[in-house]
Amino acid sequence: MKPPPFDYYRADTIEHACRLLADAGEDARLLAGGQSLIPMMNLRLARPSALVDIGRLPLSDIEVASSRVTIGALARHRQVLEHEALRAAAPLFAETYEFIAHPTVRNAGTAGGSVAHADPTAEIPALLVLLDGEIEAVSARGARNIAAGDFFKSAFTTALKPDEIVTSLSFHMPSRRWAGCFLELAERHGDFALAAAGVVLARDGDKIAEARIVLTGAESIPVRATEVEASLRGQTLTEAQCADAGAAAARDRRSYDDIRASAEYRRSLLSELTSRALLTAYRRAGAQP
Repeated sequence: MKPPPFDYYRADTIEHACRLLADAGEDARLLAGGQSLIPMMNLRLARPSALVDIGRLPLSDIEVASSRVTIGALARHRQVLEHEALRAAAPLFAETYEFIAHPTVRNAGTAGGSVAHADPTAEIPALLVLLDGEIEAVSARGARNIAAGDFFKSAFTTALKPDEIVTSLSFHMPSRRWAGCFLELAERHGDFALAAAGVVLARDGDKIAEARIVLTGAESIPVRATEVEASLRGQTLTEAQCADAGAAAARDRRSYDDIRASAEYRRSLLSELTSRALLTAYRRAGAQP
């Protein structure tokens, strides 16, 4: 399969990219890693009138601080996965990124591209929602920050304006010492996830001081299990309590049917994955010095 005809432009600076995107019109698309867009074009599922290539812009830096991790939009998945300072400060990133596709895709795919594409099963959007992240977007009108909870609207739909470009992703770390766990299940490792659960826990002794839970496969966007999070604070956790919390997180979710799994099966997976992730994160948090 080959894509339909399109115009091609390569941006030299962010400002140049903004001008090109604005001039090309609403049917234009940005090209970064191309790991989602190009296959969709080849299958004629996407028919952009023009591509604006931003692959050479200086947007690949990774900054690791105690309270925030900032990843440039053009950071390749492999670059994030292998970043030693990030792996040491927040192992949850490497654990999550290892689920992303296969090595060839991780070598080319970008953090910003994954977020802008907004696949409902993608790992980086889930991590952004879990860590109360923000997306920085720029256009000829200026820059703005969009909270992850407001950014994802539905499957493959975001709050980005047609002329906006994602430039960086910010992830906010819990204020206390914390640990996390990200689990997903796919038909084959690296394929699109049937369901996934991410957990972040901070402990005060045996009790949970802070809890965050994100689910994918529950709805058309990553969602937080906020009621379950609130119920866990101040509690100690046993395996039975983790199982109850997992069941509560999955209950009444508007999971979807497709050729790979039924909604009922997805809810069952979400319950089990959440339970396992909670128990793992709780044990890891207790092992923190």
